[in-house]
Amino acid sequence: MGKLSHSFLYKDCKTLLAEKYGEEKAKVIWRDAEQLLKALHDNYKDAGSDEKMMVLPLCAIYQSMKQHGAEDALAFLQMYGKQAGERLAVIIGKVTSIPGLSRFLWRNMPKLMRMTSDPRKGYERRIVSETKELVGVDILTCPLHEMAKQLGVPEITSVVCLIDKGQMMGFRYIDYTRTKALGDGDAYCDYRLRYDENKK
Repeated sequence: MGKLSHSFLYKDCKTLLAEKYGEEKAKVIWRDAEQLLKALHDNYKDAGSDEKMMVLPLCAIYQSMKQHGAEDALAFLQMYGKQAGERLAVIIGKVTSIPGLSRFLWRNMPKLMRMTSDPRKGYERRIVSETKELVGVDILTCPLHEMAKQLGVPEITSVVCLIDKGQMMGFRYIDYTRTKALGDGDAYCDYRLRYDENKK
């Protein structure tokens, strides 16, 4: 079972909670979120690894914030999600600055996109393009969104989408666009990637 304090994605949220609400309230929110996360892990033992890493901790923080009167909980977490995505983009940018790595990734992008949107993980997808110019896939059903709906908090998917979109912007030489998202109420997520020698 994971702990929020060990979460790669959400552990820094505690600091921002303290800045926003003060040390004492942040401690109480975090303590109760840890308890909620334990209960979620106990109740959803069969959840996928991505759902356990991304959705369950987020749900625990969100519910704890709301229980403690944070009416702006979703806006706060969306802000955090945007910042987390930007931090991941910096890491990805550094990694993909290794000579030749971006070209290698691009050559294998159709395979990578199929792996990350594998129906065996709970995705329903529509392959749009797998050419040298464009790799595109529409995500029609996302297990992360489905888990958020199952937990009764579909709105938190927007936070996951912000993290995802932010990190995808970090790839050097690979231009990424997404104009639709299930988490924003759209019918699907439209992932489009193009190789761009000028994107650094």
